[in-house]
Amino acid sequence: MKDFVVSSLKYRPKSFETVIGQNNVTKTLKNSITENKIPSAILFCGPRGVGKTSCARIYAKEINKSSIDNIDSHDLSFNVFELDAASNRGIEEMKNLIDKVRVPPQIGKYKVYIIDEVHMLTPQAMNAFLKTLEEPPKHIVFVLATTEKNKILPTILSRCQIYDFNRINETEIANALINICNQENFKFDEQAISIIARKSDGSLRDSLTILDRIVSFTNKNITIEKTSELLNVLDNESFLNLSENIINNNLIEVLIQFNQICDRGYNEKEFLSGLANHFRNILVAQSQESHHIFDFNKNLLESFINQGKLINQHFLVEKISVIENAIFKYNQVENKKMLVEITLMKISKSVDDGKKPAEEIQKKKVDLNIDKHKILKQSTNNTNIQKEEKKDDNKEPYQTDDIKKTVQNEISALSLSSIKLKKEVLNTKDKETEKEDKLSNEFDIKKLKIKWLEYSKKVSENGNNSLSSLLEISNPVIFQKNKIIYTVPSKSNKKEIDNDRENILKFLKKELMNDIIILEIVVDKSTGKEYYSTPQEKFDKLNKINPLLDQFKKDLKLDL
Repeated sequence: MKDFVVSSLKYRPKSFETVIGQNNVTKTLKNSITENKIPSAILFCGPRGVGKTSCARIYAKEINKSSIDNIDSHDLSFNVFELDAASNRGIEEMKNLIDKVRVPPQIGKYKVYIIDEVHMLTPQAMNAFLKTLEEPPKHIVFVLATTEKNKILPTILSRCQIYDFNRINETEIANALINICNQENFKFDEQAISIIARKSDGSLRDSLTILDRIVSFTNKNITIEKTSELLNVLDNESFLNLSENIINNNLIEVLIQFNQICDRGYNEKEFLSGLANHFRNILVAQSQESHHIFDFNKNLLESFINQGKLINQHFLVEKISVIENAIFKYNQVENKKMLVEITLMKISKSVDDGKKPAEEIQKKKVDLNIDKHKILKQSTNNTNIQKEEKKDDNKEPYQTDDIKKTVQNEISALSLSSIKLKKEVLNTKDKETEKEDKLSNEFDIKKLKIKWLEYSKKVSENGNNSLSSLLEISNPVIFQKNKIIYTVPSKSNKKEIDNDRENILKFLKKELMNDIIILEIVVDKSTGKEYYSTPQEKFDKLNKINPLLDQFKKDLKLDL
């Protein structure tokens, strides 16, 4: 019986050609070897399980292969030294390393030191490493690897050639897993492999680890049901059935299906994230140009395309937003299941407009605009008829009920836009009536001055002496019956009165019994000179506002 070897070790890349998803890095490294441009220090950074250490080992062997012909690759492994910075992170270990790099290799041209998780080195160890890293011996190449580049000293980063490794996309991971399953003679469903690829979050090593678990659990028969059960992830078929019920407004079916999912032990938050991602896939499938970013096989793509024909983009984005808000609230709510059920109720409400293709909705908008013009025209005609009847026959004004009948006959009640338009038309008559009912009593300058001073006194009693003083700096003037003009010396004074404009108008309209009063504040620098012509007059004016100024002047023996 053969010893079992985990897939992540068994299928570890042995050459640049077998590295998956990092073509930009491998191509650059191969070119540097071909052109004999070997840097003294390289930094590989990126997420876990994407091939950083594997590429470092391959690179370490390849640079010596190019310098010596007809040599066993196992002999070259003596020139490769790996150091785990997580467990050898102190300054003493770094000093030992610096002493060793002085010895040249016995075979090959380079000695390669691979320092994994280099961000775990202590600051003292990093500083001790700086000089050697900047001016290493000609036979030394350092290959550093890290998942957290931001934790490395900038002085170290500046001495390295930096290679950024990307997350591996789900399609590449799925293809790699399918090849492995074929080599191992495993039975599998492609959708199950897609679930494993999605769960690995861009890490090929994680996907291989998950594959080993699935193979043991399913006895080498990888099915969608068993994979979903083990990984606590819903398959696309379940989401397609659920979203079909949501689009068709089958609320009861949606809730029943969700409860069945919960009974199978699925996490509510994972369910919400999966549902949001499912609607995102429907949105992607709606456009031919975006099919290249669809991560699933073509058969599944057809299912998403067919479902995308039943609902427009606006409603899809709206549903994703509702689900996103529920995910944000998830940790704040005690009853998680109730939160998900309420979310499903919200996104399962009537979607009659959302189920129609974009062309029908656009046509409906055009028809609505035509109806709007008809109604406005009808409303205008009704107003003219009303005026004629009032003028000639003294008949009752045109009633709001008649307008309501017209609106009901002319506008469909199927959309929010039509409802809004109904309100606009129905309120037209009410607004005109309100204008006619507004008080418009005339007032003279004498009455205005009395009420103006009353308001100034009221403001002063409330503690705002500064505004009260501004209101008495000049006299208000009546212009065109209902317009009041008040002049102030500066823009800052105007701003102060403007801040209280609403209260002033409210007081004047009530006291003068006129609801159409307009107040305009004008800046004139000559205003107020009679009040502030000399320093003494300025002081007297301020002293009226605050009598303590006089006592303050006496105590400090001030002269003006």
